[in-house]
Amino acid sequence: MRRLKSGRRRKSVLAMDLEASLAFSVEAWRRTSQIANMATEQIAQKVARAPLDPGCYLWKDSAGEILYVGKADRLRNRLRNYLKPETIKTAFLMERAADLEWITTETSTDALILEDTLIKKHKPRFNVRLKDDKRFPYLCVSTSEPFPRIFLTRSVRKDGNRYFGPYTDVRAARHILDLIHKTFPIRKVRQKLPLPRPRRPCMNFHINRCLAPCQGNVPESEYKKIVDEIILFLEGKHELLEELVRKRMEEFSQAMDFERAAIYRDILASLRRFQERQSVSRPSAADEDVVAVARDDSYAQAVIFEYRNGNLTGRKAFPLTGIEASDEPEILQSFVREYYLASQAIPSKILVSHAIEEKSSLEDWLSKKTSRKIRIHQPSRGPNATVMEMVKKNAELLLKEQIIKVKSKDRSSGLAEIQHFLQLSAIPEIIECYDISHFQGRSTVASGVQFQNGEPRKAGYRRYVIRSVGGIDDPASMREVIARRLQRLLNEESALPDLIVIDGGTTQLQAACEAAAALGITELPMVGLAKKREEIYLPGESIPLTLDKNSAGMRILRHLRDEAHRFGITHQRIRSNRAQLKILEQEIPDVGLARIKAMLKHFEGRKIAEASLEELMEVPGIGEKLAAKIHAALHETKTPSASGSTE
Repeated sequence: MRRLKSGRRRKSVLAMDLEASLAFSVEAWRRTSQIANMATEQIAQKVARAPLDPGCYLWKDSAGEILYVGKADRLRNRLRNYLKPETIKTAFLMERAADLEWITTETSTDALILEDTLIKKHKPRFNVRLKDDKRFPYLCVSTSEPFPRIFLTRSVRKDGNRYFGPYTDVRAARHILDLIHKTFPIRKVRQKLPLPRPRRPCMNFHINRCLAPCQGNVPESEYKKIVDEIILFLEGKHELLEELVRKRMEEFSQAMDFERAAIYRDILASLRRFQERQSVSRPSAADEDVVAVARDDSYAQAVIFEYRNGNLTGRKAFPLTGIEASDEPEILQSFVREYYLASQAIPSKILVSHAIEEKSSLEDWLSKKTSRKIRIHQPSRGPNATVMEMVKKNAELLLKEQIIKVKSKDRSSGLAEIQHFLQLSAIPEIIECYDISHFQGRSTVASGVQFQNGEPRKAGYRRYVIRSVGGIDDPASMREVIARRLQRLLNEESALPDLIVIDGGTTQLQAACEAAAALGITELPMVGLAKKREEIYLPGESIPLTLDKNSAGMRILRHLRDEAHRFGITHQRIRSNRAQLKILEQEIPDVGLARIKAMLKHFEGRKIAEASLEELMEVPGIGEKLAAKIHAALHETKTPSASGSTE
């Protein structure tokens, strides 16, 4: 009786705890909802008070961090659109937004400039921007000096100098710089000219690569003409430059100044050799840029083809960041704004792959900046559309290269992370992973996959049919698989893997270690990877380790585990299909060996039992009547679905 009363008391206490817990949860949910509703109401009230002037707006989270910077011709009208999100990106943004600020400007053009400045300063996560834009080099012509020089720099200042770039490849920028120094006799040495007293010139003067302004050999007006020619070269106006150089060579020749004439003769020859390497031309085009973007789920790439006087003078590619939930038109618009607001070499026409919402504001500002009409156009047909397709293709190819480079870098850092985390003696170049799968206690099979340098190596994949274990016994099955695999490597005198990953917890890992120890292999690193919590088990340790789920090393281990599981399930389905087709062969006279092979090939990796009548008719050699017979027979002999080990 006392036990019964004690049990009742426990039940009542548990019920009270449960009620209290539920009440607390409901109250917490109510408070959270109230806070969210208050934040939404506050934002709506702020939007209602927003002015109708042009300006920039800043969305912030609860910690005050700036999430997104935008511009608008009329702030209130633009901000109202955020209260009822119509795009995925806007919905994601508004889930995190807790506060709003705005800055009004005199004109839409001023708002455009302010937006670019704020994005570069704060780098909001929801704004598309150039990836690590400070790393891109520029060529600077120091026109603020009496005797300018040209050099490589990574920062652009408002100091009266001319900047050309950015160049996406520093080697290409250095090549152009070297070409200019070999072609034009401009000084290299950094010094303040003119000097109080002339000095002895350096070796560049003696090899005809400098006019030695340090010694006073050339007047400032003559030196300025050479600098103007370099600027024409960097602007891509090669035909105009050639004509100018040819005339000056003839002038010096007629004046009997053959030494100076020889300098311009060499410049002209160098320019013509450079022009011969320009293999792509558009005679109908003057000065224009063709801009396109490409993106996938995680990466984006912008590409610019620069045409000057109808000749393709350069291709630039820029990786982009902050593209989450942004579509290609928005990515393109953000890139065009950031790139051309910082550029000093702007052509009269810019062809773009997608329509730009702020086109008119950007055209107005660029036109004022260059003192000439700048036009932004999206071609839809004709030669311009053909060129745009070529640029898009380049963007897609460069995007693939970017993804390969990033993944390769992730694999290298991931393998180094695994080595450090598991305290391995070397980076694990060869990793194998093993998984057990079965049909609810029948037909247990195992799969083994092999990764080399962090990538799947299909030649190292193996399938196993468990022979010594009856029923469900994953540890015993794992013991058999590891023993068979290691014994074969020993028999073949092949190298052992650097690491073996077991799909499972302590029991499966212990069984694998016992199999290795029975063969005298005690130094082979093994770990277990559990499915539920992504925990890593070490031999002899009951408490698992945890690695950051999003780290490069954990992504490699998870990819291994998932690939082993997928490969095992595929093996099980193939065995199931063969068993079902064997029954069909006995029941349906028209199903012979040829049709069985055709069905196995057609449904590789898929279950034939789940095939529809239409899918069966797609198999070569199977018509409507035979497909109906097979479909009926399959549903009569349908077997359970494959499942993996439950650890």
